[in-house]
Amino acid sequence: MIQGALLRADAYINRSRGQSTPAIGFLEAARHDSCLAEYPDEWWYIVQKSILRRADLLFSVFLALGSLFLLFESIKLFLNPFRRKWEAVPAEGFKETFTFWYKSPAILPLLVSLLLLVCALSLFHVARKSGARIDFLKKDMIMAFLRNAEFRAFVITALLLCVYAFALIPLCRNYLNILRGFRGFPFFVATLVYLLAMMLTFGDRKPSYVFKSFTISILTSGVITYAFGTLAKIPLP
Repeated sequence: MIQGALLRADAYINRSRGQSTPAIGFLEAARHDSCLAEYPDEWWYIVQKSILRRADLLFSVFLALGSLFLLFESIKLFLNPFRRKWEAVPAEGFKETFTFWYKSPAILPLLVSLLLLVCALSLFHVARKSGARIDFLKKDMIMAFLRNAEFRAFVITALLLCVYAFALIPLCRNYLNILRGFRGFPFFVATLVYLLAMMLTFGDRKPSYVFKSFTISILTSGVITYAFGTLAKIPLP
């Protein structure tokens, strides 16, 4: 009986795809189904899963595009670390770059971009396998999507990451490179600020939580800086 209810709920979701009426309209109508009424939690779980998979599909597309852009920039940084004009880069420079590739500052962003690309492709595969489709690019559906809490969290996360990569790190590198024996200090401070901002954005504002977030941010930033900058000998951005 319950299996039949779940199949009927899934049928309502499939029926809603490609229609001008928002899917939620069909889902509300499904509440009056006598079979589904006996199992509201089970079929509503399918509804939530369907919405989540669509969000996963769209997020994976943006994540893949962002990771490809980061990969492209990392390759440029690897081949031309001093940002010279390409015609001014000597052949010996390319040879030295490939000989001592493990010293390149592009290694860390290159690895991160590859990991993000793998995550994006995996998420895209899972979402497609679960039946998600990009069939909701309509005005009413887009407005509903923009009001979605998960989408707002994604936008905030992406903005914080951009501020961290393109503003915090260069700013700290220019003004906080003051400890001659600790060249990773600017990266440490930038990472600390980024992690703390991320935790406070999605967490509480209570003093105890702020103190806990600050402590975790310091420890995490220190471990990352020490692991990549000291142990792995990877030049930090």
